[in-house]
Amino acid sequence: MFFKRLGKISLSPVFMGLFLSLLLSTSATAGPLKPTMKEMRLYYKQAIDTRDPAVFNEKISQFLTELNTAREFNFSPERKALSLEGLNKVQTLVSSLPTATETNLSQLQTQLREADQLRIEYHKKVKPGVFELLLDTLKESLGL
Repeated sequence: MFFKRLGKISLSPVFMGLFLSLLLSTSATAGPLKPTMKEMRLYYKQAIDTRDPAVFNEKISQFLTELNTAREFNFSPERKALSLEGLNKVQTLVSSLPTATETNLSQLQTQLREADQLRIEYHKKVKPGVFELLLDTLKESLGL
């Protein structure tokens, strides 16, 4: 039954092709950035959860290293300025944190939480919609 209905739909291969190319192109362009962002998230979480100032300082250092890697990503021209603006704000915030000690650790963790609010704000601004991804993929495949 399924295969009979599939044969009657003439546009489904076109849409399936667009969908597959969207998935492949999205993972190809987001591929190098996604692992970096996951590492940043991990270091952020570890810095927030630790009770050891030395661990906090180490995780912040690792976070900033990954953030610099993210800044080198080849963003699309439409999203480059906004993406770099968000990354720069996070870098300014995190770089301005003094070295953690026993007495200021919880205060620094509270300040670090502001970076997560920036992440949320800029992900909403930069994240393309499904229609936009499909249109970009179609334009790319047509060489426009």
